[in-house]
Amino acid sequence: MQVCGMMRTVVVMAAVTVLLGEAKTAAGVSCLPPNKIFPCTCKEKSRGPSIACETSDESQIMHSLSVLKENSFVIYRLMFRNLNFPRVHDYTFLGLDVQHLTMSRTNITVVEESSLRTLAQTLETLDLSYNNLHTVPTAALEHLQNLSFLNLNYNMIKILGQAAFSGLRALERLSLYDNQMQHIEENAFSGTGDKLFRLNLGKNHLENVPNLQALTKLQVLTLSDNRLSVIKIGSFKGLNMLDMLMLENNQIQTLEANVFSELSNLNSLNIKHNDIANISQQAFAGLEDNLEWLELGHNRLDHIPSHVLRPLNNLRQLDLDSNRIVDLPEDAFEGYGDSIKFLMLNRNNIKFILPMTFFELHSLEWLKLSHNDLQHLTEDTVQPVLDTLTMIDVSNNPLKCTCEIMWLRSWLKEFAWTETYKSFAQHTCITENSRTEDILELKPDVLGCPEYSADPKAVAISTPVVPGVTVFLTIVSLML
Repeated sequence: MQVCGMMRTVVVMAAVTVLLGEAKTAAGVSCLPPNKIFPCTCKEKSRGPSIACETSDESQIMHSLSVLKENSFVIYRLMFRNLNFPRVHDYTFLGLDVQHLTMSRTNITVVEESSLRTLAQTLETLDLSYNNLHTVPTAALEHLQNLSFLNLNYNMIKILGQAAFSGLRALERLSLYDNQMQHIEENAFSGTGDKLFRLNLGKNHLENVPNLQALTKLQVLTLSDNRLSVIKIGSFKGLNMLDMLMLENNQIQTLEANVFSELSNLNSLNIKHNDIANISQQAFAGLEDNLEWLELGHNRLDHIPSHVLRPLNNLRQLDLDSNRIVDLPEDAFEGYGDSIKFLMLNRNNIKFILPMTFFELHSLEWLKLSHNDLQHLTEDTVQPVLDTLTMIDVSNNPLKCTCEIMWLRSWLKEFAWTETYKSFAQHTCITENSRTEDILELKPDVLGCPEYSADPKAVAISTPVVPGVTVFLTIVSLML
């Protein structure tokens, strides 16, 4: 009896070993020999084979697919690129299990209704970019119940009809960048479930913000590079989960009151490269507590819109580069500047900065003032922020070579070794005889600045403190 029991144990252990061996073989599937799937190629990845079929004709590709169908294993990634594959026929992928499918630059004009049906259980991402699709292949897509990402960039889609993505209940990311869309039906996104959190509608021909009320979980929305000229009240109704909104490169001229009031959770707003000259005092109503990143660069603002910005309690980055700002009044950042860490004022027409202008910027780390018309920038002006600054850029200004910028020379010497500084243009100033000098090479004694001269008997050196940089000041006494 004992011997029989031992034999049964051995048999069971052997069976388990065989099963584990089979499971391991299935998990670690190897690529087929190259000559069998030519012109396709295969690379072994940790999650399964990755197969690429490029620069070939349709008959050769279909032959490769037939070989793959004879071998039962899950293909992690299957890619078709740079082919002439105008029609994806019904049941093209019958017999294949594919997780990620790319059919890019293949001249696709038609995706037949049942072409993707057999991938319904396994397909997670689908890339149909750079093709000739004029409409969304709704009937072919609706079976893909596990699809989380759909890329339709660079096609010729002009209209999104009703329920264009119906059935895609697991869809999380959808990109339609650079099509020719002029109109989106009100119910275009119905039937997509409640998981879609990222939508890219950039570089199309949209003149109005489409109705996106059905997308209640949307967090990132891109509407850049369209033809939007007006943002109407209610345009973002239902999008109270939105975290990031990109509206750059449109034709917006004015921001009216309450246009973003539904976006109470918005953290980042990009409205660069528009024609904005006027902003209503209540334009950012509703964004007071959560907005941290605001980009208003490349517009037509001739002043800092302080009256609009004061309610923003947690603003961290304010980008106003490439506007028409001429001066910075002393109250420019009053009431909201305490939280700002990154301030971009480069490429404006700023001629002077008053001594108390930066007084409220207690958290400032980056200050960009390059490409302006500054002739003077005294230490008293920047003193309120010197203790927190880790970067300052005042290159490409007509600064005068006088003792009042020697503080900048000292600061730049401490900062010049960093990678950030190396990417900047040279900081220069103009001498009395109209010569351009590198500020780092200025000689204090030549300019007549004794307080900045290298004096071995000095007991104090006026040096700005740069956070993250330990400055060792060694005072050497010549007294023996």
